Amino acid sequence: MQKDYVSVELSQSINLALPLENMGTVIQIEPEKICLVPGVSNYLLGVINHQGSLLWVLDTEQFFQIESDGHTWKQSLTAIIMKSSLPGTRKRVALVVKKIQGVLNLNTESEPMLSNCFLSPFQCFLDKIVIDNNAAFGILDTDTIFKVIQTKVN
Repeated sequence: MQKDYVSVELSQSINLALPLENMGTVIQIEPEKICLVPGVSNYLLGVINHQGSLLWVLDTEQFFQIESDGHTWKQSLTAIIMKSSLPGTRKRVALVVKKIQGVLNLNTESEPMLSNCFLSPFQCFLDKIVIDNNAAFGILDTDTIFKVIQTKVN
């Protein structure tokens, strides 16, 4: 089945695909606007005021346990707002990414495959891995991400 995804790059050229229906907007976040929240996991950088609502900011490098490529926190951060796909919920989180690559139309019926770029702690957040134009894309399981975040916040 062909389906549309938003492709993002994390550090070390790791490519993720976010289902288009789970995408909100792309935002730039000034690090000084992030309000730290004590007692939450270190991958949650804090919250920002986004259009009058609090929005959690998730450091994808820490969350997915990948090595940092030396991003400096003095620069503004690019984030994509991810929305929950569960009916009746309004959960959102800002995923900090290295680069937004664009919209992809991927065939998700291909055989599941393994890729060295997706480490084992990372794979539980992926529905599957798909190859497109010789690049591996891990398709995010957004519901699993929201479940993990919710248990660390509550």
